[in-house]
Amino acid sequence: MSQAVAKHMIENQIKGHILNVTSSSALRPAWTPYQMSKWAVRGLTLGMADKLLPYGIIVNAIAPGPTATPMLGKYEGDNNIYNGVCPAGRFAMPSEIAALATFMVSDMGNMIVGDTFYMTGGSGTITLHR
Repeated sequence: MSQAVAKHMIENQIKGHILNVTSSSALRPAWTPYQMSKWAVRGLTLGMADKLLPYGIIVNAIAPGPTATPMLGKYEGDNNIYNGVCPAGRFAMPSEIAALATFMVSDMGNMIVGDTFYMTGGSGTITLHR
């Protein structure tokens, strides 16, 4: 999809942003097809950022961790979003992910190029010392 959008943007001289969605699973060793696909999105994001910047197209990615969604049986506003799985002690809210995505595709994100922002609550990036 990102490649098709990029082609359309180039052909129509549209400058702007492409934001890929990956996962915090891209931080883990890639031994499952799911993890490998998330590593691939990281690589695609870097490659597209390199090739598309001269056309005024900025490419980045966002990588949520555990998020309060129906897929996990969680809903924004629920009291059961708290957990001991990640260092932050709770699931991310979809509105938090949307706010970061909005920033990344706004003019405020114009100097962020080829990066992946992880919104994991520390899961996969830090270790709790207990």
